[in-house]
Amino acid sequence: MRPRTFWGREILAEKKSFKPIPPTMRGKKRYIKFRLICEGKIAERDVRGAIWGVFGQIFGDHGIAGQRLWMANWDFEKNIGILRCSLGPIEEVKAGLLFVRQAGGKEVIPVILGVSGTIKSLKG
Repeated sequence: MRPRTFWGREILAEKKSFKPIPPTMRGKKRYIKFRLICEGKIAERDVRGAIWGVFGQIFGDHGIAGQRLWMANWDFEKNIGILRCSLGPIEEVKAGLLFVRQAGGKEVIPVILGVSGTIKSLKG
């Protein structure tokens, strides 16, 4: 590979990439399976917006960052979803999820179906 020059200086054209964080240094995750009881079906973006809105009001941005929330799965036909979160604040996430009252302009009743360390065990 031929070095490039910039204003008379040689620049190495090597790609420098960041090393990913190894799995042993990442935090442990938990998955929460929940169902939103309502009339009709709700789109995933509406559910995600409702959850982030409620959690933003209750815990704020700092709390959401500490919980590491992520919508892992949403079944449009059954209104069942799986939320991924960090292990430590699992009780906060379960409590916050119960405060969701509206999604997509419809009244909803959230029900927590289970908590697990893997998605596979929740889907079965």
